[in-house]
Amino acid sequence: MTMELIIIGFGPVAGYKYSRCIHNAVSDGHLSRYHVIDRESQQQQVEARLAKLPTKPATCTYIPEHVLQNGPDSGIEWIVRQDMFTKPGVRRKVVVMTEPQSHGAYINYALAKGFDILVTKPIVLPMKNGVMNRQALMPSVHHIAKASADAGVRTAVLCLSRLHEIYEEKVRKPVALMMDRLQHPITSVHIKTASGVWNLPSEFGSREDHPYKYGYGMLMHGAYHYIDNLACLLLMNKKLFPNEEFVIVMQGFTAGPHDQQMRTGDLEKQTTGYRPEFSKLPDGHQYGETDIVASFAMKFRSSGRVLCLGTISLEQTTPGIRSWGPFPDVPYNINGRMHCTDVDVRLGTVFSISANVSKQPIYARLDDNDLRGLNAAHVVTRANARLARTQGFVRHEHYERPYGNSYSYSAECDVFERWLLDKPTQSDFESHVPTCAILDGLLKLAADDWRGNVEIDFNYPTPDWPVLSEEEDSWYGYMSDDVAFAFESKQRKPIVKNGVNGVNGVNRVNGVHGVHSANGVNGVNGVNGVNGVNGVNGTNGVHRVNGVKV
Repeated sequence: MTMELIIIGFGPVAGYKYSRCIHNAVSDGHLSRYHVIDRESQQQQVEARLAKLPTKPATCTYIPEHVLQNGPDSGIEWIVRQDMFTKPGVRRKVVVMTEPQSHGAYINYALAKGFDILVTKPIVLPMKNGVMNRQALMPSVHHIAKASADAGVRTAVLCLSRLHEIYEEKVRKPVALMMDRLQHPITSVHIKTASGVWNLPSEFGSREDHPYKYGYGMLMHGAYHYIDNLACLLLMNKKLFPNEEFVIVMQGFTAGPHDQQMRTGDLEKQTTGYRPEFSKLPDGHQYGETDIVASFAMKFRSSGRVLCLGTISLEQTTPGIRSWGPFPDVPYNINGRMHCTDVDVRLGTVFSISANVSKQPIYARLDDNDLRGLNAAHVVTRANARLARTQGFVRHEHYERPYGNSYSYSAECDVFERWLLDKPTQSDFESHVPTCAILDGLLKLAADDWRGNVEIDFNYPTPDWPVLSEEEDSWYGYMSDDVAFAFESKQRKPIVKNGVNGVNGVNRVNGVHGVHSANGVNGVNGVNGVNGVNGVNGTNGVHRVNGVKV
């Protein structure tokens, strides 16, 4: 049977992130052709993006602007009237990359027709009288999850945390291995992201891309990825307590556009091209949040005992690279965000792992509007090695990605490609219900009319369980005392790991005849590396363990 792809909303992300996946699927014969649907006002931009692609769509359709003024359901109603989905003998996959206000209508139609469907995050954003209808979020999510299961189609949410090289491969996999080995739960999770998004006051009232004037803010934008990360980690405890019901009690604080002037002063006056109107926050809107911080306790409902404590800090009023007033003519990241995220997971007194993932501008920027960035990650593992049976007590790992191949880019592309090729994505609609439950709790905390704590029922199945073998990472090799603690006695045979005849070093722990040092400071003839700063004669694509290139 012929298979066609229908993309609804061909914005800048679709152009540079997913076009390669589509091209490969067409070239390999898995996909016969694809179609693009967007709004009429975006026709010029869409066709400019398509002109650069090696594989062109079979058709492009543009929904008239006056149609879209009739509410979030009007787009799919107009498309159906054009008989675009009626050709027999064709299997269809639908990608929805519109503003999430419209997701629900497109999803419900696709599921009713038996089409595979993929959407950008969040799954759905219900609206009422022109603003977000928070009370309808979870009923809508549960309805869509059940409908997708009943339809038996392939669904996916584009979310970076699910197949992320650091969050999944370097954090969640080792945590799963140690939980299995020790039969020990996760006892604390701390997630902190600083997205570096700076909107000038006037932009809160004018932006339609990532808007704030419809009663929602960054919780429905980039923060969703990190809420998803938290949900996936917390649910891992279900494997050890399959018959227990969990409840999350959460408290928190938020800030929004009305607070920004007091918090940041008049910095916008220093931007290039500044005009006085940039400093005015338009009246008459129900603005969403810009920042939220919360602490929580995950408890057993039966006893009230605490299993896991944690915090989640989702802040965009943090440093970025924006120094301009009017938005530059660039395809993406027009307000110069520069993210920095920390994830810290602990298993009581025996094991912890933390990761920092950040982005920084390339070293040879062409001008202030050069938004290219390098991605770096640092992972620190700490273990009570005698009990955890790891190869050492502390390990530091450093990873870097060049511009154009960020961790988030490759993670989301993997989800897209797997869905396109009918492979498991680890990101189907049902798996995002727990994420939406925590999102719903945070939305309550952010609401002007909410007072007190939030209680979240968190009774969901164990998530996909990641597997890390000792062959993949021998640092986790299960060691007996006479091997793992060879350095405690000169009479015992030393092991080799990340060095020569030593643990992470040469004849010593983490160094050469010393701690973290070998003829230099924290490295070899250099700072934190070999003949270079934080790397080996450079920065791109370097992976070091405790200062040694591997």
